[in-house]
Amino acid sequence: MLKLPLVLLVLLGTCTAQDQHSLAQLQNNARMLIVFAPDANSPDFKRQLELIQRHSFELSIRNTVVVPVSTASKFGEEKFSFENLPLFTPSEQAEARSRFHVQPGDFLVILLDQDGTVRIRSAAPVDIHEVTASLDSLPPRH
Repeated sequence: MLKLPLVLLVLLGTCTAQDQHSLAQLQNNARMLIVFAPDANSPDFKRQLELIQRHSFELSIRNTVVVPVSTASKFGEEKFSFENLPLFTPSEQAEARSRFHVQPGDFLVILLDQDGTVRIRSAAPVDIHEVTASLDSLPPRH
């Protein structure tokens, strides 16, 4: 299974340690698929993560990191086979929700290109083939 470049993995490791700058540091280095949910038991949240799990290879080769934003204590204990950067602290979650105008009780999926452009914004779980088609339609970065 292909993994993101070592530099990005090191960056991801430093992101979680530095709290509030994790999304900003990830931007320009990877595409982000941000999944907002009121809590980890939300049916839409579970469905979206299941879809991501099944298609993690397609996301990985497209340099896409999943950013789950959920407020459940059990969520932090889960281990995923896909590249991810969970936002654990309340301040990180609040900052992300504010930046993308997402209420705490809302489910929302946002796909960001490396330059921060929103490519998909959906209030329902997104089919990963739609995500990969959107990513594949982008011009290559130099």
